[in-house]
Amino acid sequence: MRLLALLLLLAQEGLPGVPPRMAVDEEPSAAACTFPLVLRGHPCAYEASSAPADPSDNAGAVLDAGREACASASHGDTGLRRECERAIADLGASERCALRSRLADGSGRLTHEAQDCAELLRQEISRTWRAATLSPGCCGCLAESRCSVGATQCKRELADLMPSATLRSCLSKSCSDVCSFAAPARSTPEEMPPSGPADDPRNPKKI
Repeated sequence: MRLLALLLLLAQEGLPGVPPRMAVDEEPSAAACTFPLVLRGHPCAYEASSAPADPSDNAGAVLDAGREACASASHGDTGLRRECERAIADLGASERCALRSRLADGSGRLTHEAQDCAELLRQEISRTWRAATLSPGCCGCLAESRCSVGATQCKRELADLMPSATLRSCLSKSCSDVCSFAAPARSTPEEMPPSGPADDPRNPKKI
């Protein structure tokens, strides 16, 4: 009887209305990944939703984010800044960044698909920063010593601590004081064991 009474009541008054949909907060959270945040190496979350995108728009977004970061990381070194911007342009056009899914939403939050691209961008900016801060004195000294490796190339190679054969040759010949962090270790001659006293022919050893 109770069930029948309930059914009759619902038939007369109708079902309760559906509550209104809650508003979606479109503002980036404090932990949301953005290009500037990733480039500073801060931990963050790739929380933006995916959506179709033109690959050229993604390439442009990478280039825009990279240009400002290159200028800061190069510390006023024009050669390094240009090298950095060229590397960023190549990265933006690569298959890791020129995706058909957007890298960031309208608020600048990065999507999950942007992780690989953002990490490669961070590595390039970090490399430029190391080149600008670690090796200027060393490469300046080598340039004065007439090393055939150009200053910008010298800084880029030393930033990776992987000098080419030509640069290693320069390092082995000069500037060992300011280039000690990258100079190849000098090999020391192997010490020979002390020899015993010479045999006296007048007193031959007995066997």
